[in-house]
This record gives sequence, structure tokens and C-alpha cells, in this order.
Amino acid sequence: MMLWGKRVGVAVTYGALTGVMSRLWEDTWSDSLTFGISMAVLMLGVGAATDIRKRAGKD
Repeated sequence: MMLWGKRVGVAVTYGALTGVMSRLWEDTWSDSLTFGISMAVLMLGVGAATDIRKRAGKD
């Protein structure tokens, strides 16, 4: 559970950072928000896929 808490924290931080950088790149607020959320979800998906591979024994 602690590992997922850290992953969620990192994903939210990374999503916020990419959203801010997207906004500074002169995107609209809605584009920046969508991009930040999608990056956070992508990071969580990569973490879940890594866990599945480790449980399957394919390091």
C-alpha cells in the first residue's frame, strides 16, 4: 500500500509539472489540464504494468 501511495504522489506531481509546462508553452488551460491528467494516468499505468510483470516473474 505504501508503494502505491508513493506512486500516486509521484504521478500527481509529474502531472502537475507537465500541466504547468504545457501552460507555459502557451496551450490553453483545458489542454494543459488534460495533458497533465493524462500523464499522471500514464505513470500509474506503467507502475501497474511493472507490478504485473514482476508478479509473473519476468523481471
